[in-house]
Amino acid sequence: MAAGKRIIGPGDETSWVLEMIGITGHAVYLPRHRIEREKIAAAHGGKPVLEGERTAIGFDEDALTLALEAVQGLDLPACGGIYFASTTAPYLERMNAALLATACDLPEEIAVADFAHSLRAGTAALMAALDRVAVGGSEPIVVVAADVREASPESPEEQWFGDGAAAVAVGREHVVAEVKARASVSDDFLDFVRRDKDERITSFASRFTVEGYCRIVGRALARVLEESGLRPSEIARVILPPMDPKMMARVAAELGFRAEQMQETFLDRAGMLGCAMPLFLLSAALEQARPGDRILLVGYGSGADAVLFEVTPLIEGYVVRDPIAEQLRHGLRFPSYERFRKAREYFRHHDEGPVLSNVFYEKEEVRTIRLRGTECGECGLRQFPPTRICQRCHSTTGLREVSLGRQGEVFTYTVDWLAASPMPPTVLAVVDVEGGGRLYLQVTDVEPSEVHIGMRVRLTLRRLGAGGGLYHYYWKCRPEGRGDG
Repeated sequence: MAAGKRIIGPGDETSWVLEMIGITGHAVYLPRHRIEREKIAAAHGGKPVLEGERTAIGFDEDALTLALEAVQGLDLPACGGIYFASTTAPYLERMNAALLATACDLPEEIAVADFAHSLRAGTAALMAALDRVAVGGSEPIVVVAADVREASPESPEEQWFGDGAAAVAVGREHVVAEVKARASVSDDFLDFVRRDKDERITSFASRFTVEGYCRIVGRALARVLEESGLRPSEIARVILPPMDPKMMARVAAELGFRAEQMQETFLDRAGMLGCAMPLFLLSAALEQARPGDRILLVGYGSGADAVLFEVTPLIEGYVVRDPIAEQLRHGLRFPSYERFRKAREYFRHHDEGPVLSNVFYEKEEVRTIRLRGTECGECGLRQFPPTRICQRCHSTTGLREVSLGRQGEVFTYTVDWLAASPMPPTVLAVVDVEGGGRLYLQVTDVEPSEVHIGMRVRLTLRRLGAGGGLYHYYWKCRPEGRGDG
């Protein structure tokens, strides 16, 4: 997709320059915890439906915290909006994207929107972002999708579902994958359903489900290929969200693609990541892409979206902060199925946290969600929480509010085996933040033996509790990257 820009050249000659619109950045986040499918199957006296393991949240994670991790992986200098897609967002009546924007400490004038109710929510958000940028948006729109889907215990879906998030930035500058064509079709076909009163999905999986998938996806693909004038053989990489791990080879053949064109799905190491799956696989494809490659992305659910990208030369200079291979390599495995279930259900059964008024929340938002401190205009010392007096030079003037860094290193720490925790022990650390400031934080997603003084950490927003109709979030820290302990 290209937008025309009118410019005036020498001698008042008018010409048109085509501006690219496409992906300017991409990142994924997989929770560090894993559980082998054999453990899930053994807990029910059965056999695994698929080899390998799946990703799984810790007790302090949800779809929103996963999404924030993915967004922070983009390292964008500017942002014009956040579109958040999820079928399992923590709030049904509260703009989750607005909470994400607050945690990113973004200005109030950015655009925010939630997309939900379908596994196609991620690509629906992508389509909306492309539309917004096409009509003149100057700053990139961040599209982030995250899911933590619940399946019935002992069902096949409990084993092959996974938890995760993926984010892409859509813009006009520094485009690494240009949009060449796109299409959508709507079809109220039954596959996975969850009513407003249900906690877990209902699956209508059958042979007919595969037929419906091929029919709906085939229509979207046909429209994109017709618009682009390309044949299936001219596509370097095809991204199809897996609906049945045993049927994907048949699906690819029926749609006219060879096995070597299909993007690896990582089902054996991560699982089906819900509406985050298309963007997750797009990021995986871009990690391996070369200039000129054509990538065909499909989102499926109550219809289908299809987007054709062409990779630009800028892909060669793009640096991925946390590559997928590294995230997959360094997991923490739950010792048992019971611990896996406890992590997923802990806050569902612990809703006795404090009741907060909107007055209190408004006063504390700057400190607890935006993570701002004060910086002394006289000596430059940064302090947290915000203060009116500089602890170093005792100045009471020139103190200004600043956003604190999201990385740092451990100054000192302790391992507490007595503190109440669903996953003991509790590791607490004093962290020196990049740019200044010192925080006292819990360390999460870590084995106690990995923690050491000087360890590099990244700040991460996590769920601390629930009560009074709210989920309570605050910052913790985790090892930077994977396997850095």
